[in-house]
Amino acid sequence: MKVAVLGATGPSGQAVVGEALSRGHDVLALVRNPDGMTVTHDKLQVHKIDLADEETVIPHMKGCDAVVSCIGSRPSFFSGITLYSDTIKVIASSMKKANVNRLVCMTSWGTKYTENEAWFMTYLLRPLLLRTVLADMSRMEDYIQAECQDINYTVVRPPGLTLNESTGKEIKTSDGQFVPNTRGSIPRKDVAKFILQCLETHDWDKKMVAITV
Repeated sequence: MKVAVLGATGPSGQAVVGEALSRGHDVLALVRNPDGMTVTHDKLQVHKIDLADEETVIPHMKGCDAVVSCIGSRPSFFSGITLYSDTIKVIASSMKKANVNRLVCMTSWGTKYTENEAWFMTYLLRPLLLRTVLADMSRMEDYIQAECQDINYTVVRPPGLTLNESTGKEIKTSDGQFVPNTRGSIPRKDVAKFILQCLETHDWDKKMVAITV
């Protein structure tokens, strides 16, 4: 499989790149700053793109079997965030023009409020730390559901991400905003394993899935 990874220089993107390479896939890291890509491998290509300009994206997506988006934004307390909702429009348009149909992208637990969500989400993360990030992730999810029905998408919603080694445990899943009665953190390497599982099976086609370990 040939996989294009967006956000490949970030910690989650690096985990996905590493996992994909370990499984023998060809990987295209499509990044804003190629100097930030420290991994080298004979199955890895690194290309500079601008996600504000799809003409820089389309040529590199041609011939790919799937696209994985690990694009992330730091929380902003003083202004709104539009990175997720802006870039998904370019990603989806570029995929369609390059004839790529498979997309997996990361968001988070709690992009929309639901009853019985974890207390730390209601009283800490949502109002204080991740308000603007979660709001824009929610807009991205809405766009995917409304405008990307001709794309085979999976939205992966992890809780808090860590740099720990993979737990080796089976991933717990839920089709809601969080996985009830479980821990609120997961190693990025475990998320990467689940993302590759999504690409290699049809279990999560056209679904939004919350995960944890």
